[in-house]
Amino acid sequence: PVVAGCASLPRWAQRLGRVAAPRSRAPPSRAAFNPQSPHSRREVIFGTTMAMASSGEAERPSVIDAHLHVWPSPSAYTYAEGKAPPDSLAEVSSAESLLEQFAKAGVDGALVVQPINLKFDHSYVSSVIDKYPGKFVGCCLADPTEHGGGVDELRRLLDGGYRAVRFNPGLWPSGTKMTDRVGREMFALCGERNAPVGFMCFHGLDLSIEEIDTLCTDYPKTPVLMDHFGFCKGVRDPNWQKLLGLARFPQVSVKASAQFRVTPEGANGASWPYLSTGEQLRELIDTFGAERVVWGSDFPFVLEQCGYSGETPAAGIIRECGARLSDEEMAAVMGGNLRRMFPGAWSR
Repeated sequence: PVVAGCASLPRWAQRLGRVAAPRSRAPPSRAAFNPQSPHSRREVIFGTTMAMASSGEAERPSVIDAHLHVWPSPSAYTYAEGKAPPDSLAEVSSAESLLEQFAKAGVDGALVVQPINLKFDHSYVSSVIDKYPGKFVGCCLADPTEHGGGVDELRRLLDGGYRAVRFNPGLWPSGTKMTDRVGREMFALCGERNAPVGFMCFHGLDLSIEEIDTLCTDYPKTPVLMDHFGFCKGVRDPNWQKLLGLARFPQVSVKASAQFRVTPEGANGASWPYLSTGEQLRELIDTFGAERVVWGSDFPFVLEQCGYSGETPAAGIIRECGARLSDEEMAAVMGGNLRRMFPGAWSR
């Protein structure tokens, strides 16, 4: 139910979510992305709010999308065979189309993840970051392939302005693991640069969990962002407890993103607002802490689901899915955490 007196709330709270009384919490964890941080969970969350208040922006905390993709029109770019985007999304996935969606949905910026259909050609995403400063942070795709770019190419991309890195286990050569020499070199470099590594466990977290455990244990300074709820379909997914187990590593955070991808088959609420993800979100916050969870849409794929803006906006899922976030939790998950993770990245 809508909280009584909602009209008296700040406009950002009315737009992003209902305010509910927070549940009891476990003892504060350390701030994500810095195992040595002295700040408690409460200080991190309220620190975001207080910083905005001091700059006159307390009325509406920023909304930052933690996971989306952009790519050029096939009329302007020659895709490799079999890598062209689906026809339905080919002409609506440019940076300009995304910015139009931002304006409609009230989103201020995003972490742009290099799309697989562009593979290791980062020229388009790089051009977007350069063209729209203050709007986008780039997450490049690590190249672990045989005779591929490896750590040298990753260093070049990070030197060129990328601030996060995606590890796709499916790109490692057959018979090798992310804990091989090239994987370790790249993961260690990300720790040196404080560049979060996003693990894309599309085929199941169980296939990669041991490697993720090893890398986090051996390189505790490397920040980690698990993509799309770890690709766990609901809290009864056999991999769900494996994902929650990663909370023991202070460097690990989770993207509450692409809700349409993680709805259990045959479950009620398979459409917006994806109610099965509400229980997942609540457990993530109760286990990791609100400062280690971020919202993402998975644009442009979300356009074929609930849409990015309009009556069923992607940014409204966190509000409506039943997780009952407090306003402080909402502010953190919807953008405050990303601003802290990538200081100075977004102009609004």
